[in-house]
Order: sequence, then structure tokens, then C-alpha cells
Amino acid sequence: MLSNPKDGCESEVKRIKHRAWGCALLVALMAGCASYQPLPLEPPTSLKDAINLLNMDTSKRSELPKIWRNSSVNVGNGLDEADIVQLAILNNPNLQAVQTRLQEARAQLIQAGLLPDPQLNLSTDIPGSNDPALMSAYGFGLGFDLKSLITRDARQSVATKQARTTYLQVLWQEWQIIQQARMLYRRALIQQQQIELTYAQFLQTQTSWQTQKNALDQGNATLDMEGLARTSMMDAQAAWFEAKRQRNKTMHSLALLMGLSAQAKMLLTPLTQGLPSLLAPPLRGKALRASLENINHKRPDLLALQSGYEAQEARVREQILSQFPGFTIGVNNLRDTGGVWTLGPFINLNLPLLNGNRGNIAMARATRSRLRAEYHDRLMAAETQANRLLSDQQLVFDELAALKNRLPDLDILMRRMRQALVSSNVDMLTFTTLQNSYFSQRMKVLMLEQAILEQAVALDTVLGELPLSIKSTGDQP
Repeated sequence: MLSNPKDGCESEVKRIKHRAWGCALLVALMAGCASYQPLPLEPPTSLKDAINLLNMDTSKRSELPKIWRNSSVNVGNGLDEADIVQLAILNNPNLQAVQTRLQEARAQLIQAGLLPDPQLNLSTDIPGSNDPALMSAYGFGLGFDLKSLITRDARQSVATKQARTTYLQVLWQEWQIIQQARMLYRRALIQQQQIELTYAQFLQTQTSWQTQKNALDQGNATLDMEGLARTSMMDAQAAWFEAKRQRNKTMHSLALLMGLSAQAKMLLTPLTQGLPSLLAPPLRGKALRASLENINHKRPDLLALQSGYEAQEARVREQILSQFPGFTIGVNNLRDTGGVWTLGPFINLNLPLLNGNRGNIAMARATRSRLRAEYHDRLMAAETQANRLLSDQQLVFDELAALKNRLPDLDILMRRMRQALVSSNVDMLTFTTLQNSYFSQRMKVLMLEQAILEQAVALDTVLGELPLSIKSTGDQP
């Protein structure tokens, strides 16, 4: 008996509809997928050969102080401390690599907020007998994991706090670059003064030697007098060249910090008030106690440790929530081998009898304890380091004050000794010894000033202070 053509047509229409729905579902799934685009590993960008080739756009750097974001870097009249700092944090190669971690933190934050995809189950059973009354069985199921909803809030809390931790860690790296740039800038200015002082010493010793050499040629001086003057001149010349080498090393380090090549020309502009304006006495009394008490509220690394601990606290909560049974609900649409269609719900439940996520909970708690201990250790180390720097700074400051009080008398004595040498009222050995001591004391002044200036930068780092604070202007991810 032939089948009804109408029934055959309806069956074909159903098959076409099923295929159409299947194609539509496949297209919808593919539309939500990301496409792959290769990213070749290209050679790194070389260092810039000129300052004007550097990035000077501060408007897009939200973590910078507003006064820096609203001002342009002017390199036409030389670079002052603020210019050096801005160019360093905009162009430092290492910092550019560190800042890519912010993109990872944002991606993790997005991932934590996504809901799980529904689960689609397809099955078929083909009868193994030749019974014409039997047909192939089909099953369609659609389920959703409810456990992910239970832990979603905790996951988002972990990701949010971890993103803040990453932001603060990157910010701390920027602080290191800022303080290093300030320190190198101040060191370079002091070293320029050292070059000028050693050159002045070389010129004076050269004049003394030339005088003794002429006197020796005329028979008015002895060979040992000329030899003392020659040795003093050679020592002064060696000190002059060493001072130039040290500044050259500093300038190369400063150039690399800003992404400049060694061939780039760089002119440093002294501070308007001069470096002595930065030689302030160390903190004392209430100001010192206030700074020490607020270290954990200002330093990005300590804030990062706090945020990391809070993220781990949320992770412990997440792992505890994860010990609850896996719970998936859904609906099945089935056709058995007899051609009967059924529709009904289903539940999948994981029983936490053997695992129960106990291992992950133990590890999360152990990590939390470790982070707590690391934070306390870092905080105590910061306070100890701050007190040590303040004590050292006070000692250097007292030594500098004592030396400057005595230096004017030494200047007067040195002028008298030169006149006495011309009048042959003092021997060359005595004059050379006093002259070397005189320049040594003046060099000591510069070294003490350099120590105070660099200690001030180190102390700012330890206390979480910057000339223009950036601790609250950043847009966190």
C-alpha cells in the first residue's frame, strides 16, 4: 500500500525546517565566536636618536597628575626634573612592557562576569533488530549549570580586587621609574659641578707646576719642588677625567631610562631656585610620625599587598562556595524506538563525598596566611628603612653644616698660602698638601649635597611621597 503523498510532503517540510533551525543555530553560535588573527613577533623598536622623537603626549595617561596631563613637555630650553620624569614614564621600554598587564587584568575581570554557556545534549539510539515496528530514537536536552551562579559574585569580587592589585603593582613600577629619573637628574647636576671643580683644581695645579718649571729652568727651584707640582697637576687631571666619566655614565643611564640612544643629545636645566633649595632638614616630631603612620595608605606596593590579600580572602570564599554539589537543570525532548515523544525536566547533581573541594580550600587558606605575613613583613621593613634613611640624612646634614661653617676660613687661608708661595715664604710640599686638602673639602661638600638629594628621593619612595602626588588620580581598571 502506497503512503499518503500529503504525509510524505509534511515529513519533508519538517526535515527542511529542522535543517533550517540547525543552520540558524550554527550561524548564531559562530557569530559569537572570536576570530583568530596572527600577531607576528617582530623585532623591538629601537631607541630614539633625538628627544623630539619621544612620545610627549601625557593626555592619555590617566594615572599621571592632572597638572602633568594638562601641560606639554617643552624640550626647547633643556630638561628640568618634571620634564625628565614625564619623558621617562611615557617612553621607558620596561614600563611599557609592564603596563600590558593592565589589559590582562581587564580581560580577567570580563571573564569573571560572564555566565556559563547552556549545555546542549544530542543523542540517538538505532535498533539492532529488523523489527519494522521499531524506529531510531532521538534525544535532545538543554541544561544550565546553576553552581556557577552561586560562585559568580565571589569570582567577580576576586577579579575586581585582583585587577586593582595589578593596577597598583604597575603604579608602583611607575613610581620606581619616577624616583630613579629624579635621582639621576639630581646626580647629573651635582656631577656637572664636580667636573667644574676638578677642572678648576687642574687649572690651578697646572699654573703652579708651570711656575715651578720655569723657576727650575732658571735655577730658582729644586727638582723636588717641580716634581711635587707636576704630581699634584697629574692627580687633579685624573680626578677631572674621572668626574667626566662618572657623569657620562649617569647621562647614559638617564637616556636609557627615557628610551633614548647613547647618541642623543640631552641638555639638563638646573632648578630655578637651585639645588640648595632642596637641601631641607629631615622630618622630625609630628611630621615624621604622621608620615610613618600613613605609609600603608600611600605606597602603591603596600596598597597592592592589601588588595591582593582582599582578593585572596574573596578566593577563599569562592572555594568554600565551590564545595557545594554541582547542580545542573534542564529539559529533555526524547523519542523512543516506538515513536513516542516525551518532554520532561532533568537534574544532574554531583555528590561531594570524596573530594568536596577540600584541597583547594586548604590551599586558598594557606595562601591567605602567606599574603598576610608578607604584608606585615613589608610594612615593618618600610618603617625600619624610613627610620634608617632619616637618621642617615640627619647625620649627613649635620656634617654638611659643620663643613660649610669652616669652609670660608679655609678659602681665606688658601689665598694667603698662594701669596706666600709666590713670596717663597712657604715650601712647595706644604702648599701642595694644603691645596689638595682644600679641593678635597670642597669636593666633600658636593658629595654630601649629592647624598642628601638622593636620600631625599629614596625617602620619598619609602614614605610614599611624590612632588606631585599621583596616588588618587588614576582610573583603575
